[in-house]
Amino acid sequence: MTILSEINKIKFLILFQILILILSAKYNFIPFYLTAGFLFLCWLIYYTFNNPASIIYILIFSAFIDSLFPLSDDIYGPSILVLEILLVIFVGVITIRFFSDIHKLKNIPNYILNWIPYLAWSLIIGLIVAVDKYRVISFWKNYFAGFFIFSLTYYSIKNKDQLKSLIVAIILWGVTLSLLEFKVLIELGGFSKGLVGLFIEKNLLNVGWGQSNYLAAFFVLIIPYSIGYLLYVNKKSTKFYISFAILIMFFALILTLSRGGILALIISLSILSLRFMNAKFLLTFLGILLAAALILAFNPLTYVLIERISALEASGSFYSRINFYIDVWNAFLKNPLTGVGFGNLSYYAIFIFPKEVSPSAHNILLGALGEIGIIGTIFYFSLIFSVLIAIYKRYKAETNDYLKILRWCFFISIIGALIHTLVEPTLDSMHFSLIFWIIAAINLKLDLFTQNETQVEKS
Repeated sequence: MTILSEINKIKFLILFQILILILSAKYNFIPFYLTAGFLFLCWLIYYTFNNPASIIYILIFSAFIDSLFPLSDDIYGPSILVLEILLVIFVGVITIRFFSDIHKLKNIPNYILNWIPYLAWSLIIGLIVAVDKYRVISFWKNYFAGFFIFSLTYYSIKNKDQLKSLIVAIILWGVTLSLLEFKVLIELGGFSKGLVGLFIEKNLLNVGWGQSNYLAAFFVLIIPYSIGYLLYVNKKSTKFYISFAILIMFFALILTLSRGGILALIISLSILSLRFMNAKFLLTFLGILLAAALILAFNPLTYVLIERISALEASGSFYSRINFYIDVWNAFLKNPLTGVGFGNLSYYAIFIFPKEVSPSAHNILLGALGEIGIIGTIFYFSLIFSVLIAIYKRYKAETNDYLKILRWCFFISIIGALIHTLVEPTLDSMHFSLIFWIIAAINLKLDLFTQNETQVEKS
């Protein structure tokens, strides 16, 4: 009787399962997949509502699903992919969570509040003045994604273990991107043949949502960040793995043949070295530089990269960017207060661009002036500088040597990425915006590593 009574309690569930099996047999398992997908979605919403920090990991690593299983071969224009779909779902989840916990929020910092006028201005004014309003929305969502992930990281990371896990996850993300580049080379006919292909055509390195110059931006950001964590930890095995990860990412950066990326990284590392006066940090840093130098010396692409840098002023991309700079400046002069809207600069260019192309100014300041005008640019740089100032103040106030060097490296990773935005459009894209603003938020959460703890790992 006990078994029958238990079955009776779940009789409707059993009937539902039988119905799904019958429908699946008739319609080639489509109802089963739909039901399983719906149940998984319900579980995912429930889990992330109770564990909001998990959203960070899901979002950043879902980008690789789009690369491994692309829905389209078209690399231009906006597209609705896994990352965007998950972002919409999680924005809904966190919005509900926000209003349920709104009574707990006190003293919201300026570097979060400063996002509000920028996002409001760029969307509303953009929709009013833009020729193509869909482009405004498609680019605006990338900036909103930055705000969402920045705020989520800041409020959901609440202890040292969560912070350590996220720091490591970003390094693993960089390594995964490197391996994805290697996969592309192998698909070009093998690693050696792929390298030969890069000699001939640089933009062969394409992972679906980004090509060479764009991929280089991630390494410019993550390599100095990884060096900081390498210097911070004490456990030898962890140091080995991080060192190996840094060298893999450096090799992947060389594969991109990105002049701007290499120069930005060199500037970052030069600034980084200003703090390495202590022998215990200097030796490790020099070891990494030596290993990177060996990669440069024995990499056949180094010659190509040097040649591209030396021939910069004679290259076609140099002249095309200069010409478009002039177009963007003229667009700004015609619309100085409002700009022309995100993604609409091509409508004010002398050269005719294909309909699917949304060219960027390749300069963060000039692009902001052209797209969102003086007012929007003030809002934009106010929020960036408020974050930088908050991070730098924490660095200056730090008294622990290990935490201070960690803060310095993390800070310089942000500076290096911003230097790179002077020649490459990165912050207006979804994937880079997520990684950049997560690292910015991590910088602001380093207080979770207590002041009296000299190192993260002692065992």
